[in-house]
Amino acid sequence: MSFDPNSDFFEIAFNVTEHTEAMLAYWDKNLICRYANKATADWFGITPEHMINKSHLSEILGTLFEIQRPYINGVLGGKIQVFDQVIHLYSGRAKNVRVTYHPNYVEGEIKGFYAHMADISPLNNKSHDNNKTGVEKLPEFVTQNDQLLENVAKTLNENVFIGFPSISALSKKHFVSESKLKRDFKQSFGRTIFSYYRYLQMEIADRYIREKRCNKNQMAVMLNFSNPSNFSACYHRYLEEKSSDSELIETQKEDNTHNKMLIEQAPIAIAMFDNQMQFIAASKRWIAEYKLESTGFIGKSIYEVLPATKKKCEKLHNHCLKGNIYQCDGLLLKKNDGTRVWLKWNIHPWFTTSGETGGLFIHTEDISKIKAIEKENKQAEKLLKRAATLSKIGTWTRDLLTHTMQWDNVIKSILEVPEYFVPDIKTIWKLFKQGKSERLSKKALKDALKYGSSFDIEVDMITAKGNSRKIRIIGYPEFQNNKCKKLSGILLDITPLSPFKTANFLTD
Repeated sequence: MSFDPNSDFFEIAFNVTEHTEAMLAYWDKNLICRYANKATADWFGITPEHMINKSHLSEILGTLFEIQRPYINGVLGGKIQVFDQVIHLYSGRAKNVRVTYHPNYVEGEIKGFYAHMADISPLNNKSHDNNKTGVEKLPEFVTQNDQLLENVAKTLNENVFIGFPSISALSKKHFVSESKLKRDFKQSFGRTIFSYYRYLQMEIADRYIREKRCNKNQMAVMLNFSNPSNFSACYHRYLEEKSSDSELIETQKEDNTHNKMLIEQAPIAIAMFDNQMQFIAASKRWIAEYKLESTGFIGKSIYEVLPATKKKCEKLHNHCLKGNIYQCDGLLLKKNDGTRVWLKWNIHPWFTTSGETGGLFIHTEDISKIKAIEKENKQAEKLLKRAATLSKIGTWTRDLLTHTMQWDNVIKSILEVPEYFVPDIKTIWKLFKQGKSERLSKKALKDALKYGSSFDIEVDMITAKGNSRKIRIIGYPEFQNNKCKKLSGILLDITPLSPFKTANFLTD
């Protein structure tokens, strides 16, 4: 296929690449960017103007570079690379991404490769089936951003006595944009990078002042403060914050003590756990139901005290530790003594004074007796249906508003029609034996519709296979606004057994 260089084909092709949400780029064999479309600004917060002929691939990928290195080496070795991974965009939002690298050959030599990144998050949300595409999947690393921030914090620790490294230096060292670094760090640590750095310095200063008897002027010099008064102001703010934190801790202790008292005195089976799922308190009812009287369970993990809960409940507990409430009307669990019980669960998170999830309140109720009754009722219902089938009693309805009829399978069996048969009034009249039976049935139907009279009649019918049956039909009309809206009732096969069949029945 050839193209006219004078046509607008190349302009259209360029516009297509510039208006796609997927990230498109070309990297030479030295991993220098030679082309990038507009989408790179949304993905990595870097415009093409700042990338093309300037940026190394490691600067764009940051911590992803080492993870992708095998695939980069692969494409530079001449093989197409396709893989999935989770990345954090410039906006901070995580995306499931499919990455495709195609080698670029020029006269048999690889000059670079084409890169294509597409968001496949909607596809992953629709289906969690096994990987059937042949695409190699990288290990899940949604927490890679957390690792990046931990590395930044480590760098700050290393520079406590040296001086604050600039934001620019930190972003270059850890291969992340400055704006993303500042935003994500504050979101993760609850303070700015510089504020975090100052707090580290003040923690060390506090220890030196209390334990080494250093004075503030000495600490100001040691920590590279040009102005001792500036150090004093920072240290004063640190002490105030520390005092405030201590007050919050004391308040939390008081709240926990209050909660423990309430739980221990509660007349229901309820327990309180910390965010490691270790027992803080439990009611007497809980202790009795789970037979924990002599186990010394306080401070131990629920998975250690009640091992059966780990397999069935650990994921659920983790879900609730994120601030979610859970209610379950029936979970079968094995107790330590080997007995199996049905439990109704109510799980609510409790929160610290700082708003974080401190742990869980778990209330359980033994509903084994209720489940046993439900099981008995289901078995009884099955027996009744079985009895109805054996006694050849079926149910029917006729809706006068929708002009539809329904037969159960027993009636269909009696009249020898297939299970998929849908009854209608014209077909039904053909099953009645002409003469007395047909007239009796039509009169009963007429009186029911006109006067609301129930009926109980015995008629002769001919099945779909041509066999005669003696049938008893009982019907009840339902009226609304002086008009019959529904007929319902039962149909019984009362055909006498032949002497031969009776004899067989008695000898079975």
